[in-house]
Amino acid sequence: MSDHSNPPIGEAVCEFRFKPDRDEERKQARLANKLHVAFETEPLEDGMHHQAEDIIEQALQSGEDVRILEWLRAFSLDDTQPSFAASVLRCLGRQEHLGTSSWRSELVRDALALDDVEIRDAAVQAAELWGDHEILPVLKSHSEPESWLRDYISDVIDDLGE
Repeated sequence: MSDHSNPPIGEAVCEFRFKPDRDEERKQARLANKLHVAFETEPLEDGMHHQAEDIIEQALQSGEDVRILEWLRAFSLDDTQPSFAASVLRCLGRQEHLGTSSWRSELVRDALALDDVEIRDAAVQAAELWGDHEILPVLKSHSEPESWLRDYISDVIDDLGE
């Protein structure tokens, strides 16, 4: 007689989900808090250096690039905090050699897919600042409902295509 308490081999359901450890969660929260404070202390303005840029740069120099990039991506795509997400995305656009060009393209694509126009605008600004030709197909394939942002995207496409 077989033991029915264990499913036969092949029918067992293995479920494994990556769960960040508490230390990692604390580091991510600490980075988010530093960025929140920086944006609350001083508004992000076009053409002006911002303290959040330094915070991001320091985080990226910690030697944990992949993890930090994941966190920054999550912050940038958090449409429950659109102003924060857009501000992080704008600061990311000011970082040279951030991630890979495919990482940047995916970030722009995913940000453009969100409903929040502030985040979509920030994604286009980041794309413009990075100047990646790989982002062109992402911008060209995006169907933007806001006419002013559609015009801006068209201008960025023209600039990147040169």
